[in-house]
Amino acid sequence: MRRIGCSSTAVASMSTAAREGGKGGLAQGIGRTKGGRNTKLHALCDAKGRPHVLLLTPSNVHDCKVARLCIEALPPSAERVADKGYDSQALREWLDARGTEAIIPPRKNRKIQYEYDKAIYKQRNVIERMFCRLKDSAPRHTL
Repeated sequence: MRRIGCSSTAVASMSTAAREGGKGGLAQGIGRTKGGRNTKLHALCDAKGRPHVLLLTPSNVHDCKVARLCIEALPPSAERVADKGYDSQALREWLDARGTEAIIPPRKNRKIQYEYDKAIYKQRNVIERMFCRLKDSAPRHTL
């Protein structure tokens, strides 16, 4: 049984193409938010924390909109662990049709509070540790 987690993290971006203006931010994966220009890195990893899928999107794109694209890149698994940002009825139904159990905690404001296996969900820290390793291994640059 293979468990793979989904997660996204905000990545500050200050590329030259983005600073040179224009409204082409979407093409470069840069979105505008209250905090400025930013991007999100969506990732899928295995139980050992090895990244299998990495997808960069503008920060103002919701996680659920790209989850299916990321998950389709891999063969079906028995379980899919993801954080609350990926909680949507459409994603749950698609995973169920694919034969995958969704281990996703429901958002607090959801009318139907789904049950999920909390013991398996605790293993989601594997993907958080993967992001920490990626950040630690990235070269340090200053502008």
